[in-house]
Amino acid sequence: MGPRERGKGLPKDDNSDMNRQGRKGQRSWSQQPFLIRVGQMRKHRSAAGTAFLLLLLSAFGVATARAQDSLPELIKRVLPAVVTVVGFNAGGKVIRLGSGVFIDPEGHLITNLHVINGVARAEVKLPQGEVYPLTAMVAADEKADLVKLAVNLPGGAPHYLRVSGDRPEVGEHVVVLGSPLGLEKTVSEGLVSAIRTVRDRGEFLQISAPISPGSSGGPVVNMKGQVIGIAAFQVKGQGINFAVPGYRVLALRDGPSRPLPGPGAEGKSLPPRPGINVPRPQMQVR
Repeated sequence: MGPRERGKGLPKDDNSDMNRQGRKGQRSWSQQPFLIRVGQMRKHRSAAGTAFLLLLLSAFGVATARAQDSLPELIKRVLPAVVTVVGFNAGGKVIRLGSGVFIDPEGHLITNLHVINGVARAEVKLPQGEVYPLTAMVAADEKADLVKLAVNLPGGAPHYLRVSGDRPEVGEHVVVLGSPLGLEKTVSEGLVSAIRTVRDRGEFLQISAPISPGSSGGPVVNMKGQVIGIAAFQVKGQGINFAVPGYRVLALRDGPSRPLPGPGAEGKSLPPRPGINVPRPQMQVR
């Protein structure tokens, strides 16, 4: 076989002018399919990313809807443990109004200290209307404006809530229950806006859930039904309210029980009351 015949079928080493001209402007057999495959992969990835995003948004929407749907059930579960606290002067006139929450089966109640300061007698009104006297102060924290009280409940508290010592997350959804302006069994919702330190008083939760006079002492509850705070005070501005954190409630140390003031002026006992007429705000309804 001659030299030229042996060269046939080996174009890879053929640098002739004809082969060079034939290769000009042409893609290799392996290049074009590769570009097509890359383009298809990008399209598939884009479609998959869009589908994942839609799935994520859909799941978020379902979770939000479920949270909203479960809110009425949560309120039904926690509301029976919330009471209205009413303080009277020596003449039997209402001079203090607040809220409170039972935290154990023995009937211990948490509220704000300012709710019972200066009263001659204090009583609690349960959601179903039953009225019981506050008998003793078990523990108090003036800086936190907290007090733990004993209530003369026959058989103990039928409903109570657990206090959580966990530090809540900013943005956490919360519910506040109580008797703002004497409107019993009121519920408002909002968020934990921040955790702030008040000079000479310690840490407080800033919450966006609305509160008013009469809300003091009411529980701030998370979506698990746990008390994470006690409504305390509000400042000027919209949605700027504060609550004592649950971990400060748990920090209360029981001491010797101190009987609450009972006798009125000149040592006379107040007359027994069959119930409490909680003062209501003056409202015009059209």
